Order: sequence, then structure tokens, then C-alpha cells
Amino acid sequence: MEENSRKKKYDLLGPKNDVVFQTLFSQGREKITKAMLEDILKIKIQKIDLDKRRDLLNDNKEDKNGRVDIRAVINDNVECDIEMQLYTHEKMIERFLYYWAKMYTANLQIGNRYKNLRKTISIIILDDKLPEFKEITKSHTKWQLREEEYKQKILTSFCELHIIELPKAIEEYKINKKDETLQWMMFLDNPGDKEVKRIMEENEDIKEAGEELDRISQDERIRREALNSEIARMDNEQRMYEAKRDGKAEGIKETAKKMLEKKIPIETIEEITGLTRDEIEC
Repeated sequence: MEENSRKKKYDLLGPKNDVVFQTLFSQGREKITKAMLEDILKIKIQKIDLDKRRDLLNDNKEDKNGRVDIRAVINDNVECDIEMQLYTHEKMIERFLYYWAKMYTANLQIGNRYKNLRKTISIIILDDKLPEFKEITKSHTKWQLREEEYKQKILTSFCELHIIELPKAIEEYKINKKDETLQWMMFLDNPGDKEVKRIMEENEDIKEAGEELDRISQDERIRREALNSEIARMDNEQRMYEAKRDGKAEGIKETAKKMLEKKIPIETIEEITGLTRDEIEC
């Protein structure tokens, strides 16, 4: 009887899932969010407000809208968004800049003065490596507007993007286990890992995040939403894969057609393209 009445224990949900990530660092959990942001940004946060709309809407209905994972106001005057990105595409950098720009202008209404603009920080945590950063070995990069020759001269402190590549962070942690940002990345990547358990013994903030994640993981509604989000993500990745595959196949057929027009032997075309005679001749 006692066993039946005991609450069912679920496996931990993954913090990288957007539903879980948004819940774990949402309103009511300011202490956890504040701690992670202080470690990533290396600043002292006196006040944090998470009661902000996450959809970056524009009055122009034709404008492209965006939606961030976590949106916060730090110390009353700094806008900050935190995003978890589980997959990359060839226009990721443009996407980062677009979302930052939407955040930067979100508080400026028609008739407002430019003085109403705030410093805006975007933090993007990637579950993959960016091809554009292949020559950069460190996991956490900070980007600002600088003069080309006088690289120490920053045009404005209002523009700041932090990009963290999780695979690099996991590798970097092996040689720098005291770095708090890397500890957070270890937690986000795999909260049930043995090494993360050890981190929690030393880092009270990550321990609290782990305890909160455990509570979230027992919530049936959140589990359903997290599952639906994961299914939607997998479906989207499959559609992208199929589109890329189909596009590649069409390109191969076009190449074969051109080779045929140039009187290249069909046997050679078969060998190069992997297509059958019927596919080439159709």
C-alpha cells in the first residue's frame, strides 16, 4: 500500500529541450537564472526581471517575427536573451544578428528618443559546432562592434553577443574544471552525468538547478509538452534532411543529363553518378 501511494519517479528531462530550458529558467526561478548569467557574463547582477514577453513582435504585420527562449532585464537597464539551439544551418550567424536587432529595437516605439534604447546582450548556446568558428578553439566567444585597425576600440557597448558551442565546452571542461560557465554547460548537456553530480557538490547554484530540474521532471504536463517539442524538432530535422536529399538527387540527375549531352559514354556516367541507365535516359 505504501509502495503504491509513493509518487512515481521519472527520469530527468533534458535541459536542452526548449520546453524544459524555458521552464527551468523562467519567472519564479530567478535565482538560478541570475547565477548562470553572472557566470557567463562575468558581471554582478543586482536585479533580474524575467517577466518579459518572449515574442519579438513588430507593428508591421509583414515583418518576420521571432521568439526567444528566455528574455530578461538585468539591473533595470540591460536587455538579455538566452537561447538554446539544438541544430545549426548555414544562416545561423544572420539569425543571431536578426534576433539581437529585434531585441535592441523592441523597447523603441514610434516617437521615442534614441535614449530609450538599452544595451542588448544575446547569449546563444549551441548543441553543435559552427563551421565559421572552426579555427577558434575556445568554446565561449564574445562579439562586439570594433574598429578594424584599432581593435581595442569598441563602437558601442550596447551590442554584445555571446556564443557558446557545447561540444567545445565539454572538451574544454576536461582541462579547466573550475570554470563556472563550463560547469553550467556540463549540466545543460547531461545533468545525470557522474561528473555533474560531483560539480553539484561544489557548486550550490548548479545543485539548486539540478533539484529544480528534478521537480520539473515529475510534472506530467511539462513531460508531455517536452515530448511534443522533441517530436516536432525531429520532424523538422527529417523534413530538412529530405529536402536536402531530394535537392542533391535532382542536382545529380541534372549533371548526368549534361554529361549525356556532351556524348560522354553512359557507362561512365553510371559509374560517376551512381544512377542507372533508365534514370539517366529518362
